[in-house]
Amino acid sequence: MIRAVVDTNVLVSGFISPLSYPREIERSWRRGEFTLVTSREIIGEVSRVLYSPRIQVKYHLTDSDIQAFVLTLIHQSECAAGEFALKGIAPDPGDDKVIACAVEAKADFIVTGDKALRGLQEHEGIKIISADAFMRILDKSKP
Repeated sequence: MIRAVVDTNVLVSGFISPLSYPREIERSWRRGEFTLVTSREIIGEVSRVLYSPRIQVKYHLTDSDIQAFVLTLIHQSECAAGEFALKGIAPDPGDDKVIACAVEAKADFIVTGDKALRGLQEHEGIKIISADAFMRILDKSKP
């Protein structure tokens, strides 16, 4: 089964944008079409972004909707232990946690909307791709 770390920006977009590749990725994960690998840091960042007043007000997100999504991430994704750390790999130091999660969990892909991070193309054999490219891969892997 495909193992993928989905970056915060894609997870948040999937939650707030009903007609988007990120939402399709979320649906594919919930259907069991790939294993979502995450970490406490990534889940914490998703929670902080969704609870930010700018996002919560703009998209009319209720506390219970956000809590339900975050709890789903916690209980239905595979959470890396967080014992592996990297520094200086990603163009933005804040993205090193995403790469570290993928390496620690032996993921196949990192899915991100961050163009600078995608510019790396891969790290230790883990491909770093966009949401639409990941959807094409998932579509090809279906029987």
